[in-house]
Amino acid sequence: MLDINFTTIIFQFINFIVLAATLYFLMFKKIISGVQQRKEELEEIEKATIRNFEESEKAKTDLQKQIENAQTKIDGRIAQAKSELEVSRYQIIDTTKIEAEKIIKQAIESSEFEQKLSIDNFHDELTTSIMEIVKQILFKHSPDVIHNSLVQQTNERIWELGKKEMDRVETIRRSLIDREPALSVETAFPLSKEQQANIVRTFSALADKNVKIDAVLKKDLGSGVRIRLGDFIINNSLDALLDEIEKEASLEVNNLIEKHNVK
Repeated sequence: MLDINFTTIIFQFINFIVLAATLYFLMFKKIISGVQQRKEELEEIEKATIRNFEESEKAKTDLQKQIENAQTKIDGRIAQAKSELEVSRYQIIDTTKIEAEKIIKQAIESSEFEQKLSIDNFHDELTTSIMEIVKQILFKHSPDVIHNSLVQQTNERIWELGKKEMDRVETIRRSLIDREPALSVETAFPLSKEQQANIVRTFSALADKNVKIDAVLKKDLGSGVRIRLGDFIINNSLDALLDEIEKEASLEVNNLIEKHNVK
């Protein structure tokens, strides 16, 4: 039969309790405290991680909003730039069109002017050429009667001047006060003594003093005379007459051209 010693059992139980208490305070308590501290640290880390995650999510949301706002602004700027570029393009096209039309108009006007100038020059040259031919023919076949008639007309004009334009006659006389009354006569044909005498008498009356005549033969006049007394000049020659006819003919031609252009 098993002999149980209760005293030994109680003693062993007490030893177990003491050993457990000793292990608890010496080892398990520190381990539990470390575990608890580690748990708290992990909880703090978890909380910090959650906060960081929430903050990162918020930052991500804010960044997304900023990106969307930036994209909206970029789209607006692009649309505005396109609109301004389109307006600018039309303005450039309109400006270029206006400049092109202006250049074309100037070119047309310049062309018309050059054409008109060329036509005018052609008609002037044609008129001059015709008159030169007429001059040569008249000079070659001019009879003495035309020359004598022009010399006579010169005398008559001076007498008419003395009758109708006394103010002018007085001006001529005043200009000759300090001058020698020399009469320079250019003539297409030699003057007869009677013609010379008539010219001297006529111009002596004009100057109100006797004049001396200096006659020079000049075939270029064609017929008639060119006379100078001081500053007074009278050209009653065929050459001068044809020059006047040439001017009138050129004027008439230009008038006809203008009327034709108006039509």
